[in-house]
Amino acid sequence: MASTKCKVESGIQLLARLSKKTSIERFYPIIFENGPKLGDVIELYSEGSASCLLADLICESLMPNDLNGPQASIIVFNTDGKLTLDYIITLAKTKLVKRLKSTNKPCHDYNVINTLLSSMLENLFILEIYNITQFYVSIQNLESFLVKNPNVSLCIFDTLTAFYWDEQNLQKVTKMDSYIKKLLRIIQKVVKDFKITVLYRRPEYFSTSKESIENLKPCCEHTASEQINYRIQIVYNDKDANFINVRTFNGQFKKEFNILDDEIVWL
Repeated sequence: MASTKCKVESGIQLLARLSKKTSIERFYPIIFENGPKLGDVIELYSEGSASCLLADLICESLMPNDLNGPQASIIVFNTDGKLTLDYIITLAKTKLVKRLKSTNKPCHDYNVINTLLSSMLENLFILEIYNITQFYVSIQNLESFLVKNPNVSLCIFDTLTAFYWDEQNLQKVTKMDSYIKKLLRIIQKVVKDFKITVLYRRPEYFSTSKESIENLKPCCEHTASEQINYRIQIVYNDKDANFINVRTFNGQFKKEFNILDDEIVWL
């Protein structure tokens, strides 16, 4: 008699499967085109600050449905304090005014703007992380948080590598690339059933391989436990336009930008 296998799922897996989740596909086509897909992993790195791009991504993710946004929920692990809520609020207000203008809606009514802003902030959860113990405990508690907040679509770590040296000793130092892979495995183990898009930032120097982005191995089409789908490098240029290098499993492209009043302007 042929044996049959029955796949048994946990209560957490059942809840994750039945919960409705906001898709963030096509929310930022300049970088992701038709992506990112739920479950993708995105790496962001730069020699300078990445707060400008991170805040832009967050605000676009939170944008209400009425203004043609995904109205997604986001959780941010803020480990270095460079990405502030005040900055996000200021940028969100600017974007709301522009979006209201583009949809021919009143853009000078402060009550309307504040109401929309409040609805956006209700979907933003920021965890201020100050030490390595708090970091790991917060990751382990992430599963319970996602059960209570099933609409969360994007999980951001700024930065993923903040406590690297706290975990090293003189006898043995973990390779930087191996350290990132280890953390991604831990995170994926927690979030995989919830189909969360994970975005993390690292300093550009934080890599065992010192090859330029053009020589790095392609990203993967399908997310593995420690592999990424998008690798984004931010390059600041004093004499010319700033730009990003974006690498995916099937190619690479470059996009220029300027920063005007702390806001990214794509060229």
